[in-house]
Amino acid sequence: MPEQRRSGRSRELVNTATGEVHELWEPDEGQSRRTYNLGGRHGQFSFSAVKALLAKDSGITGDDFRVFFYCGIMTYEEGGATAKNAAEFLGLTPQATRRIAKKLAEHKMLLVADVIGRTIKYRASPHIVSALTGREQSEEAAAFHLPTLPGRSGAASKGRSNATSKPVPRARRSAVADERAAAPEAERGDDVRDLGRSGALRRAHGS
Repeated sequence: MPEQRRSGRSRELVNTATGEVHELWEPDEGQSRRTYNLGGRHGQFSFSAVKALLAKDSGITGDDFRVFFYCGIMTYEEGGATAKNAAEFLGLTPQATRRIAKKLAEHKMLLVADVIGRTIKYRASPHIVSALTGREQSEEAAAFHLPTLPGRSGAASKGRSNATSKPVPRARRSAVADERAAAPEAERGDDVRDLGRSGALRRAHGS
């Protein structure tokens, strides 16, 4: 098959916040830029995070995965979804869906978007899926703990809060906050990890 060549020019753009270099390809004059043909609104997700969710040792079942991505889509359509919403759409029982949502929230894959009485509305972690701009996603992700996986060591303890106002490895709790939090809820830097990344790799990148 003959090699297909793109006509145009490329230039490099630097992310001033991270120093990361991106290539921008600009077609020659007269060529129209093509849009995505995905049908409806679309977003982005982390390949590495989703692969980690799919891995056999992740502790994530098929129904877990379905509930997560339903809540992920509804995050950007209606601000999130309740377990009842997910159960009705996915054809699961409300009891099973509440159990799955609680499990995913304990591991920071789902975040609590709203609580009305006993009804909890969940939204997806911005570390895994997003329909925001790059700047907005970066700012939102910085405010939340990295997700963990139930089937791997260092899994999140129950009852931790979703958000942190500082980078997690350096986060410090006040004496008052420590009194409010039970001992198993205390964060350890090794417990907060990117999905599928080793501790050595995280330390090498300064995280």
